[in-house]
Amino acid sequence: MVTNRTSRVREMDKAYIQQREQELEYEKRKRRGLLRRLTAMAVIILALGSIGFVTVYAQANSIEEKKQEKIALEERLEQLKLEEKRLHEDIKNYNDLDYIAEIARRDYYLSKPGETLFKLPDSQSN
Repeated sequence: MVTNRTSRVREMDKAYIQQREQELEYEKRKRRGLLRRLTAMAVIILALGSIGFVTVYAQANSIEEKKQEKIALEERLEQLKLEEKRLHEDIKNYNDLDYIAEIARRDYYLSKPGETLFKLPDSQSN
């Protein structure tokens, strides 16, 4: 059975419904734009962060290589200083007549007048 009753539910004003739908659509677009801006900013920040990380990593490797090179050069410097010291001693010795005479006797078997040199074999343990 169908009864014919007047409905108590009123239909809202169409202008208000359209305005509300437009407001909701504007909020959706606003939110979508915000998400796009945030995504773009995140991508830019991520790219800049990656570039910064790579730069810092490369510089750290370069610094480590320079430290290793510095250590090697310092060792070489010490060797050269020792060699320089030895060479200065050689210069001093070659200006000493007694040293020159000793070298002449040892290497060239020269002797002073009336002196006899004897060469003994080196003792080697077998």
